[in-house]
Amino acid sequence: MLAAAGACVGCAGVSPPPASSAALPPTAAQRGQAVIAEPPLARPSPQAPAPAPQVAPGWLGVALSAQPPDRPGVVVSSVLRRSPADTGGLAIGDVVIAVDDRRVNDPGDLSRHIAALGSGRRVSLMVQRNGADRLLAVELGENPGFEGQLRLGFVDVGAPEFQSVQVAQGALPPTLEGLRGRVVVLEFWATWCGACRALLPTLNEWHERLQARGGLVVSVTTDPVGKAAHDATELGLAYPVLSDPDGSTAQAYQAFALPTLFVIDRSGVVRDVSVGYDPRRIAEIEATVARLLSEG
Repeated sequence: MLAAAGACVGCAGVSPPPASSAALPPTAAQRGQAVIAEPPLARPSPQAPAPAPQVAPGWLGVALSAQPPDRPGVVVSSVLRRSPADTGGLAIGDVVIAVDDRRVNDPGDLSRHIAALGSGRRVSLMVQRNGADRLLAVELGENPGFEGQLRLGFVDVGAPEFQSVQVAQGALPPTLEGLRGRVVVLEFWATWCGACRALLPTLNEWHERLQARGGLVVSVTTDPVGKAAHDATELGLAYPVLSDPDGSTAQAYQAFALPTLFVIDRSGVVRDVSVGYDPRRIAEIEATVARLLSEG
């Protein structure tokens, strides 16, 4: 029930609302100079009941794994911070046995059942924790989408340290700890990602303008260091590039959609996250960076 993505993310268009229409009332009829009364109004037909408001699918904010065939329930393998599961008390390692007395033994079945119940629904989860049964009351939420999930999980929390990266371009330490004291815009990108290329001029301009104020743009790609260095030169990236060949740093940041931007303050805390190329969100990211730089 955590969103998964693995491609470039662009902007989503918004369709305009349908135009409304109105009918003109009929005029009175006249014959000669005598006015003929209008016939009695027809009894209006009963109106159809208004459709029930649409309820978004229910969402817990967990990742699930299957139990061995001879054991009941499904295992909670991950709990998203500040998700309904987190606020409701679910923990990694819990085994969900039933939802509102409905037994579950398959992760897909549990996910579909939670979605069908709808957001805002309060459910009772029977779980086993350390061999003991527990009953948890959880109010299902609405899936906030991939960017929303990243914001729940990372904003206002210390950014993960870089893992197994190599410097492909630029002079900087290959650790987040080594960047303390600077406001960092951390970008996850790939050469095949069209949205990443569209964002490149903006990041070049940010890097050029923000360096003197203690700002820094750093790029991370899963390409090997040699290819990353070649592509950075070929594409004209002006900012430092880190190679993450085994994807461990991308995994730590859950950067499964590209481009993904993290804004990290001087003390190493994530302050904003953006996924894809959306000019509105890019402007918000820039405003966040400016505010953090002004804080000194």
